[in-house]
Amino acid sequence: MGRPLSVVFIGYEGSGKTTHISLACDKLRRFGVKPYCTYVKTVFLAARFVSSLRLSRNLHRVAVALDLALNSVLLPFLWFAKTFIIPLILKRRVVLVEEGLFGSLVDYVHAAFVLNLRPVVRRSLGLLFFLFRMGYGDGVVFTWYDLSLLPHRWRERGTPPELPTYMFVQVLIFNIITKILRCNLFQINTALDLEFNNRQVLNYITSRLA
Repeated sequence: MGRPLSVVFIGYEGSGKTTHISLACDKLRRFGVKPYCTYVKTVFLAARFVSSLRLSRNLHRVAVALDLALNSVLLPFLWFAKTFIIPLILKRRVVLVEEGLFGSLVDYVHAAFVLNLRPVVRRSLGLLFFLFRMGYGDGVVFTWYDLSLLPHRWRERGTPPELPTYMFVQVLIFNIITKILRCNLFQINTALDLEFNNRQVLNYITSRLA
């Protein structure tokens, strides 16, 4: 058994990434393929701790900068471990990854502009491009949805709405990604029929296995 096939699911917050990964995992198991489902995303430990204590904005900025520096080491390790080492140990042929390193690109850029951490991100620019090249795997499923309807979805799920600035950066980064990846990117509109979308996702995954 060679290197596992990794397919990354990216998309706007609340656009159906988790739902489609769960459905794809269930169907693949029925076909006799045991997938390994995981996620890779930026870990904000210091920032969450500072926010929970409701400390000053300046301390929050320092905490985010510390987290970004920490993730410079943590993200490559997480990606390699979750998409290669663990599936190889478990003898899984297919790895479905939620977020991947695309979400981290959004986090870095959002922190740069909203918290005025541009110097931190500028020093990490080489790292970001390295993570981007390494992190899109063998295929990418991009889930999208009419942004005007996302607040309704957040209410349905009982999750707080994302910051408008974060959504703006998401749209910006994902528009760039769709232009860069082109042939390697499979897009689905999750406002359409769920079963139809899932069949399309399974066809995409199995075409990568062929």
